[in-house]
Amino acid sequence: MRIYLLNNTKPYRDGDEEYSGEWFNCPVDFEEVREKLGVEHEEQIEIADYELPFDIHSDMHLWEINANCRMVLEMEGTPIGNEMKAIQQKWFDSFEDFIDHRDEIRFYDVGDGAALAEYLIREESVFGEIPHELLKHIDYHSYGNELEMDDRYLFTASGVFRYQ
Repeated sequence: MRIYLLNNTKPYRDGDEEYSGEWFNCPVDFEEVREKLGVEHEEQIEIADYELPFDIHSDMHLWEINANCRMVLEMEGTPIGNEMKAIQQKWFDSFEDFIDHRDEIRFYDVGDGAALAEYLIREESVFGEIPHELLKHIDYHSYGNELEMDDRYLFTASGVFRYQ
């Protein structure tokens, strides 16, 4: 995660070898920005480019970007963190909505619809208690196909997610 910040008090001129900007890893330490760009206040910088798992707007404050980056780092290595972009695109209008509701996202460590169907029926008893002798007659693949078509589920390489 990184952003390209410009010193907006030093505009680019034809003939200059480079812009008065630099890439910074996130979360950004403003002291480092101050040192490298020669600025005193956040109002003197402009975000020119970014490589982040969330969208930003030009008037977004550095502390907001840093806060979002810290949340991303907290989720790093988790199933939700690994599939953050897909989850956000499926159910949420913004990164902030995703963060606000991330605790409502359920993860199932299964590979496909049939495995999810079997887990839901056997472990979570979605249809109530089913006698053991009937469990072997259930068509998990058929029910799994229905689950794959259901908008409440997101099937990914990491597993299956459900937004409740």
